[in-house]
Amino acid sequence: MRPSFQRASFAVTSVVLGVLFLTACGNSSAASTSTTPANTPIPTNGITIDATTKLFTPFVTVVEANTTVTITNSDTVAHNLTSVPVADPTAASFVNPDAAINQTVQGGAKTTLTFTKVGLYDLYDATQATIDPTYHRVAPHKGTAGFPFAAEAVIWVKGTSAGLPTTTKNSVLVGKDAFELDFVAVHTGGTGVWHNYDTDLHYVSLAPSFAGLNPAKVGDNINKVLGTDDAPPTGGNTTLTFATPGLYYYFCSSHADFDTTLNRAKAHTDASIYPIPMEGFVLVG
Repeated sequence: MRPSFQRASFAVTSVVLGVLFLTACGNSSAASTSTTPANTPIPTNGITIDATTKLFTPFVTVVEANTTVTITNSDTVAHNLTSVPVADPTAASFVNPDAAINQTVQGGAKTTLTFTKVGLYDLYDATQATIDPTYHRVAPHKGTAGFPFAAEAVIWVKGTSAGLPTTTKNSVLVGKDAFELDFVAVHTGGTGVWHNYDTDLHYVSLAPSFAGLNPAKVGDNINKVLGTDDAPPTGGNTTLTFATPGLYYYFCSSHADFDTTLNRAKAHTDASIYPIPMEGFVLVG
């Protein structure tokens, strides 16, 4: 998970059984609210922890800066909200740009997160999932209700992201059905290059547009990347130009399907790192 802008702070408000607690994250609660005048209403959006699947729904939430997102635990037991650690924070400072989140939401309770800084926020529930130490992805615990999907939520706080590169790179790992990076970013009009070190043919297939994601066609939207069998000795490249700003979500259609109910990729059972899907995001701004 990777590329670039600045860390800041946001206010986290937890509401449990009708009692309101205010916890300031980062520098101070005053700093976290100073960008929004006191008389300006803050828009709200919601995420639910589903009582049946134990998954966050929706998988991707799209909001403007200074938005309060309410997370409702519809289950009867407690669940966690924890920031997914970034493998290389210096190269991925646009992911979780505020202070790390680590909260427990009791059964039947709610918590709210207010985001003042643009970027991507990647959260998971440690009661249902873990971080794979090799691939730095959220992986579901075996036997969980939502399996093979992981209890993960991505929140895109829209806005101009300063300092994004004009070229970004990702790759298919040798011998694995996996992209090296989960998140990359590029300046509007810039290019992304995917290199395939694996033997097999892989794809950078855009998911159907949902919630404002994938706002424009990129390449042919299927975008095959030749492996070493077809492009010896080191594999092929696919270069894609991102002319329209937004958030793009893709997956390898050889090793995952797109679930139109949950709007997320589902790994094929024969994929080498199943149940982790071969998927990724590109932030363009």
